[in-house]
Amino acid sequence: MAKEYMEFKEVVELFAYSTAYDMKNESDIPKVNIIFPSSTFKLFKYVQENPFTKDGYLIPNISDKDIDNLKPENQCVDGIPTIYVKNPILFFELLTDITNTWLDQKEKYYSYKSGRALFIKNIRRLWLRMTPRDFTNVEEFLQLQLNFLQSDIFDEYIPSGVVVGEYEGYKIKARKCCNDSWCETNDKMTFNLYDDTRCFHSLPSIYFATEQKANKTICYIYAIQNSYDKKINKKISRSLYKLNSGIENPNVHPSQVLALKTFIEMLSSIGITEIKVPLLQVLSYPYHELLSKKAFVSFPKNWPAEKVREIYENPSKNEYRIREYEWDKTWYNHVVGREDDIEFAKTVGLYNIFYRVAEQFDLIEISNDPFIEDEYLNIRIKNVKKLSKSK
Repeated sequence: MAKEYMEFKEVVELFAYSTAYDMKNESDIPKVNIIFPSSTFKLFKYVQENPFTKDGYLIPNISDKDIDNLKPENQCVDGIPTIYVKNPILFFELLTDITNTWLDQKEKYYSYKSGRALFIKNIRRLWLRMTPRDFTNVEEFLQLQLNFLQSDIFDEYIPSGVVVGEYEGYKIKARKCCNDSWCETNDKMTFNLYDDTRCFHSLPSIYFATEQKANKTICYIYAIQNSYDKKINKKISRSLYKLNSGIENPNVHPSQVLALKTFIEMLSSIGITEIKVPLLQVLSYPYHELLSKKAFVSFPKNWPAEKVREIYENPSKNEYRIREYEWDKTWYNHVVGREDDIEFAKTVGLYNIFYRVAEQFDLIEISNDPFIEDEYLNIRIKNVKKLSKSK
């Protein structure tokens, strides 16, 4: 089956009928106001009178109520962030291009055929990436997201990965993967250490995106974090602490240091010298509060003690259910009551990792105070001609 791209009018109709409602009512995502200029309502009325159709689909039409709900007087709920749309045509053109480019990008990793299904599932989560300035210039934010999706940097690292260096006799393999959570960015680079004796150890992943701008490429790094299915080798884990030698206050984990150092060297090896780190994502904290509340309620409800005992009494018969339980427990431990920890990791903690790498290795220099001068931590990569060995 061929891919089904979305059309402009389809996006307008679906946004007015479903997405805007979800942005106000979905329990998994922080609520957001969205203010359209008056000219937008002529567009909504036109689409209502000339509805989008597609063979094989039952597509609801926009109603008067849908349009009324988008009027400014009905989009001014106090206490929640507000997106201000300046150019509605550009706004919906960018949403259309983002969805269709998203569809192409998903195909790099696995088959995904319906742009409409992708839009319904993920577009309402796109706003989780917004910084304070993005709420007043949403078109610029959407253009940046489109630029990210159009980038093909490091695609040669899909699907099996590439050996990019070594540490203490262990090879470092990097692999570009799809970030299915979407709340940071679309791509992540995973790292693993291994040797010929089958020792294998996961390093934290780098959640990144790249943008081509004014004949240069800028890399945005949103997070450095462990995967839920990380593999641990005690011998390799102990060896990582050699990176703390001579450091008076090793306030970040050496695995984070090695992952970031390796990624910076990868960027430099292809001529990228500028990194921007967004440290003020408006919806991040309330989003993780919602995740915490949901997991706190759903986990004990889905896995009462009697049910857990039952599946472990016959592990060979319940192998799949045990894996499901362990996965849910890992997620519960990751999010419940940890919104402050996660916020710290994505702000001060992330800054500390970059500061540590800048201090320990002559690779980067930090050019601003992100919490005072800018929403971004701005970094210049110094000249590294090739991937170096980590000692």
